[in-house]
Amino acid sequence: MPAPAGPPEPRAPESTGAREINLLKVGDSGSITREGVGFGALLLVSAGGAFAPPAPLARPPLPSTRLQYIDDLRKLVENDEEAEDSVDHSVRRNDSKFLLRFLRAKKFDVDRARALYSNYYTFRAKHADILGTLEPRALDHVYRCGIVSLLEHKDKTGCAVMCFKPSLWPMDQYPLTDLVRGLLMLLERLIEDEENQVHGLRFVYNFDGVSLYQMFTVARSDLARNGIMVELFQEAFPGRFKGLHFINQPWYISIPLSLLLPFFKEKFRERIRLHGVDYASLSQYIDLQYVPSDFGGEGPPSSCKSICTLMGLELN
Repeated sequence: MPAPAGPPEPRAPESTGAREINLLKVGDSGSITREGVGFGALLLVSAGGAFAPPAPLARPPLPSTRLQYIDDLRKLVENDEEAEDSVDHSVRRNDSKFLLRFLRAKKFDVDRARALYSNYYTFRAKHADILGTLEPRALDHVYRCGIVSLLEHKDKTGCAVMCFKPSLWPMDQYPLTDLVRGLLMLLERLIEDEENQVHGLRFVYNFDGVSLYQMFTVARSDLARNGIMVELFQEAFPGRFKGLHFINQPWYISIPLSLLLPFFKEKFRERIRLHGVDYASLSQYIDLQYVPSDFGGEGPPSSCKSICTLMGLELN
């Protein structure tokens, strides 16, 4: 029988400050309510307020117990009858190091880890036409354009922090699928680090300079309409996504969000924070001395150097 669920993993701090994007609208009294699902009901707001302190880290399973969890998961995936026929079982990994990331992502619940493992390979078979061959050098332009950078320091709970500047993506030159493939390879590389498996990942999006044309292009794409990225983050990747933070967001960001929100689970929606230009609220999660200056912090401007190094690309 599968081993019982293990102890809880560390939790990211919950916020009562920068508002969630949980289908918000303003009520008659001016209060924020969680109603309305239409395009016009989406309001991007931010407000100051007190933030809850980080929760204490939970004790992980003992090494001997952890090996038992891994062995139980391996037995389940080797006899997985739920995997689609299109999944080539001969290329599926079942080594201990690989299986451990699925267990950590699901707090050592073996059955949920097995489901995630199955979804991981099913997603790749289902979207093979989009993902193609995942080779960093083939997507060199994704990492060098400056759209994504990796902070040298972790956030206040130990999460790795990725910073995005969507305005820098040359969408007239390259398809959005390149960006998706590049991001997936980057996530795979980050999750090889066991610290990132335990503490998770945090994303900060700076929408300064993003045009209405870019927003419409994203909203019209198959990636947005089919919710492929949402499927990846919520169902098919062994990572712990602890927060999605927007800064300098324009009103028209509601265009793609109105399409994506129906695909989000409540837990994921609750981890979306809209800060606007209230960088102090962002500082409740990440020390501003480590945040790039072009993201409202006190550090040097964001750079692609850390990403290129991580992906094994030569620096020019």
